[in-house]
Amino acid sequence: MIIHVLGTAQDGGYPHAGCQNLCCSSVWNSPELHRLPSSIAAIDQDKKKFYLFDVTPNIKEQLYRLEDYNCELAGIFITHAHIGHYLGLMDLGLEIMNTKKIPVYIMPRMRNFILNNQPMIQLVKNNNIELIELQNNQNVLFDNLSVIPFEVPHRNELSETVGFRLLLSDQSIIFLPDIDDWNSWKVNLEEFVVDNDILFLDGTFYDKNEIKLRDVSKIPHPEIIDTMDRLSALSKLDRKRVHFIHLNHTNDALRKNTIAYKNIIKEGFSIASENQKFKF
Repeated sequence: MIIHVLGTAQDGGYPHAGCQNLCCSSVWNSPELHRLPSSIAAIDQDKKKFYLFDVTPNIKEQLYRLEDYNCELAGIFITHAHIGHYLGLMDLGLEIMNTKKIPVYIMPRMRNFILNNQPMIQLVKNNNIELIELQNNQNVLFDNLSVIPFEVPHRNELSETVGFRLLLSDQSIIFLPDIDDWNSWKVNLEEFVVDNDILFLDGTFYDKNEIKLRDVSKIPHPEIIDTMDRLSALSKLDRKRVHFIHLNHTNDALRKNTIAYKNIIKEGFSIASENQKFKF
């Protein structure tokens, strides 16, 4: 089994549409510095299958990154109904891939969202996708992989929000790109980190002071500096389990040689990178 990181940025990717500030304007002509919206793939090389966790607007580039595995898309798990996490479903439709009953694993409100909105419902009517309803904390079992959704607090205007625990080869991997804050989630964050082997955690903002043009209270996410502070009592080995993902274009953790990037590494934490691979 392989976990392949397909994207590390917030929903809009990096550089970001409409941003004329230096954070984005400086990288338009440097494709090697671009980042796609957050997503990972779990690849079962024995069974020649792979599963996507979130399906982003940049799905075509992300599927291209998986071509060398010579595996087929066997299912998609979606965390919630914000566009960077589900909009890639559109590429499965008649106009592009015209897939045949790709299983899409979603929570009840997310299922209702798809069934009650165009153009997503056309994917169901055309048998491009098959919706499979998940339940909180209930296993979905495959040949070499088990997936468990768990609900977290987030801006749930359109659907609930979940993270996923992936169990494979005696390893536990967490994919949790979006959460409002750690206080509202009735889980001990230190224990959560220690109990899992690799954790892709919400790193949207390094420090909320980086947001200048919007009301940051309306886009709640934990700050990386706060997350690191909460986990500061952990050993360096345990801290390294945390890989920050879903980085906003304003977040200097996207950019090496910045104070933010260097501080995260100095404190013993990790930053998810494009095309990073974990083999089990």
